[in-house]
Amino acid sequence: AVVALVALRLGLGCHFLYEGVWKIKHKDEFTAAPFLTQAKGPLAWVFYAMMDDINGRTRLEAVVNARVAQRKDAKAGKTVEVNPFADRWKGILDDFVAYYAPSDPDARQQLQRAMQSVYDEFHKKLNAFFDKNQEKILAHFQSLDRFENDKERYQNAPFQKQRHWDRMMELRRESDAWIAALDGLEKAYVNKLYAELGNSGDYGKEQLKTRGRMPGSWNPLRWSRIELINFAVTYSLTAIGICLVLGFFTPLAALGGAGFMCFVVMTQPAWPTIYPPDPAVVGHALLINKDFIEMLALLVVSATAAGRWGGLDFFLARMMAHCPICSRFCKTSKESE
Repeated sequence: AVVALVALRLGLGCHFLYEGVWKIKHKDEFTAAPFLTQAKGPLAWVFYAMMDDINGRTRLEAVVNARVAQRKDAKAGKTVEVNPFADRWKGILDDFVAYYAPSDPDARQQLQRAMQSVYDEFHKKLNAFFDKNQEKILAHFQSLDRFENDKERYQNAPFQKQRHWDRMMELRRESDAWIAALDGLEKAYVNKLYAELGNSGDYGKEQLKTRGRMPGSWNPLRWSRIELINFAVTYSLTAIGICLVLGFFTPLAALGGAGFMCFVVMTQPAWPTIYPPDPAVVGHALLINKDFIEMLALLVVSATAAGRWGGLDFFLARMMAHCPICSRFCKTSKESE
């Protein structure tokens, strides 16, 4: 039994550790967005709410409506600002200049003008994008409003569930395509900033060589909600995996892993009446699927001394036994029992 429990602890730890390490190694590829946006079942709305802007209303609809309202009262030739994209790009420009700016005031102004010209170029492209797609975006959100106000979406007939899911995914794909195009425009904007810096003379080339690309902000207050979730998932899985493999604080690590698996089960519950059903290739389950079983296995590990059998918890328990405060607490707990 001891050997089996230690093997179970090590197997679970390796699984969590590899998941975390893979996400660290592929940080540019990993995102929890599909995990959240593909949630199904009665608690799906909880995971949809974790997304910054799952339907693109803030990034697309609000911008287009603001443009329409402003253009009704704008004078001829007046430039209408596009938010929040223009504000974000302006922030990138300011951070870029602050990071690479030379100490000489004249050289700093020269760099500022060069970077500003890049911003102005892509700001025009941003306005052109909304000019081209404005009518389509407005029609899209009118369709989304009709979908969200459709009372038949709450019917329980299988064909209605399928129609509701397929329509919801279709609407999200439409908005995701526009947002992906804007993200691509932003990447091109950033690359053009670096190209302009490299072409700005010996100073720019030297800065790129010595300082490299500008690092991302380590201030969590400046991160988006999905960036915070990605960070939490990546390093939580890694920490849980390391603790389980080493047998260090095993009960807490196993409980943390069980909590994560509980979220996985809630996003994709294996229940016959929930659409879409699980792919046939993963088998057939009535709530008790492989994720549910892994959650139970982690609860078993948390309730046993698996960390003290071939793990660092053995030494931790010995240290706590010799600690006056911990030993007194354990003694009081046993007496109360």
